[in-house]
Amino acid sequence: MFPRKALVGGIALSAVALTAIAPVAGATGHGSSAFALSASGLLKIDPVPAVDGSDGFQQKSLAEFSLPLQLVKLTLLNAQAGGDKARASIKDVNVNLAGLIGQQGKPLVSASAIEAECKAGKGASSLAKANIGGIKLDVAAAPNTAVGVPGLASVTLNKQVKHKDGSFTVTALSISVDGIQTLDLASVTCAAGKGDGDNGGGSTTEPTPGKPSTTKPSAPATTSKPAGDRPTPDGKAPTPTPAKAHLDVTG
Repeated sequence: MFPRKALVGGIALSAVALTAIAPVAGATGHGSSAFALSASGLLKIDPVPAVDGSDGFQQKSLAEFSLPLQLVKLTLLNAQAGGDKARASIKDVNVNLAGLIGQQGKPLVSASAIEAECKAGKGASSLAKANIGGIKLDVAAAPNTAVGVPGLASVTLNKQVKHKDGSFTVTALSISVDGIQTLDLASVTCAAGKGDGDNGGGSTTEPTPGKPSTTKPSAPATTSKPAGDRPTPDGKAPTPTPAKAHLDVTG
């Protein structure tokens, strides 16, 4: 395993090249948008592939995306948006959490497929054969389900944020590594549906495509339902539900 300093330097070099070639998502405005991957922190990756459906249906695909040292490897990345609908998906996902910050051991986030979709200010995401370090994850996790890898990373499944104007962002997997690196996988944003405008609550900041949202989920509904439940009828997310998992990280 490379020393942390050397690895970080390698990541920075990769980021320069990736940022130069990656397409940038257009402003979401009141339309819809989608991207399969973005990252910020030590490694910056603009949204790829990214589409903005404000002026009509758009779709982009990428056969494969990978970083050196097997840090990230994704296949069949797809994004599509138009009107009040958006969808993003990735067929194979492999992310080496420890490797991203130069640690030994390989707690992996992997899935055979992930997908996020939204329509008229509401949405959902799904996972197939997904796990973190061998711990299986729900196919349809409850909104904002948090899974932690102690001392290393936190992963939010089915991250959902409703914004002040009624627009809605769903991210299938949102990963924060050691507080210095974030990755968003399969993320979509849709404009408000009829009657979904803000009534004084919710977030006050619209997300910037390709960057982790700085907004907070809307006020959670009171519920005692376990992980895997759907959003409440008003489309707002419940309090993040910690998944029952504990991973030991070596190194």
